[in-house]
Amino acid sequence: MKAEYIFILGNNTELSVAEIKALYPEIEITNKTNLYLSGKITDFDCTNAIKKLGGTIKIGRVISQNIDKDLIIKEIVAKKSESKINYGLSFYDTKPTKLGMEIKKDLKDQGISSRLVTSQEKVLSSVIVAKNKVLEFLILPNMLAMTCAIQDFEEYGKRDYGRPKSDAHSGMLPPKLAKIMINLSGTTTSDTILDPFCGSGTILTEALSLGYKNVIGSDLSAKACEDTKDNIDWLNNEYNITDAKFQIYNINADSLSNKIKPESVNAIITEPYLGPTIRDDEKESHIFKIMAGLENIYLKAFEQFKIILKTNSLVVIVIPFWHLSDREFRLRIENKVANLGFRRLDRGTLIYARSNQKVWRQIQIWQK
Repeated sequence: MKAEYIFILGNNTELSVAEIKALYPEIEITNKTNLYLSGKITDFDCTNAIKKLGGTIKIGRVISQNIDKDLIIKEIVAKKSESKINYGLSFYDTKPTKLGMEIKKDLKDQGISSRLVTSQEKVLSSVIVAKNKVLEFLILPNMLAMTCAIQDFEEYGKRDYGRPKSDAHSGMLPPKLAKIMINLSGTTTSDTILDPFCGSGTILTEALSLGYKNVIGSDLSAKACEDTKDNIDWLNNEYNITDAKFQIYNINADSLSNKIKPESVNAIITEPYLGPTIRDDEKESHIFKIMAGLENIYLKAFEQFKIILKTNSLVVIVIPFWHLSDREFRLRIENKVANLGFRRLDRGTLIYARSNQKVWRQIQIWQK
């Protein structure tokens, strides 16, 4: 029997939704807003799902189509295992109410000691929920859910800031985005994936943490290759990974087929060089010069992708575009990539960005 769940989405809504659909194509979506997605699915494991998903902050199981105070109290009493229970309410697309205090009063009348955990925001952060061991209820329009899993912020921090090597110059791909891109690739953990611009190895280490057994990385920078090896060794040691294989090549992306066999890769997942830092008032002539250089790098890489990628497999790639005041600049490679025999699958809505950033990441998905 299908049950209904709430997925609280990250800041980049379309990416989060696309990832959920890619991992759980059988989900029957019932609603979607900028904050959450609700859907019905059979035999769903919240704990396992939150470990896989990079773009989902919380998952809650729907327990009622109405905001039912008595049902919340019943759930709190059922979960009470210590002398005092911590509970909290998060309001999504609804205005906060005094429901939390009303529940506390009713619990007190029943002789149950409780603590209502609150914050300055309408919603409780994952940090607050985790550190206070909160039994959290999600209050949504015409829907009540109980949180069953939250994103492990400490693990992401460990793999982001706790690893031995990183390089801001070559780009700092967030581990959550790396995981989303892996999940968009349509691969399984037994497939071979390649990152031909591996930098310090974020995509490869996230893949290994997800259980992938065969990963390949390459980079023109010898330092990047060594950093990637060190980070993989660290990850394998920290997480006791003993059965995965990895290969790292110090080569240019336009020479991949010199090292990698034709049609041997199940997916290419990568963030190439995004260009140098530019000012908000940069001259257009300088921006176009940067764009021309990047277009050349990307197109030569796609020529190699065509050789080494298996038929019907995917390329999930970050393409930069620039937001400068009221100006926007995008690479002009789509027609040329299509002429190489690739078909674009995304609709151009998969954006990873913050409002104050000049360079935005657009995730494109191409099929050979």
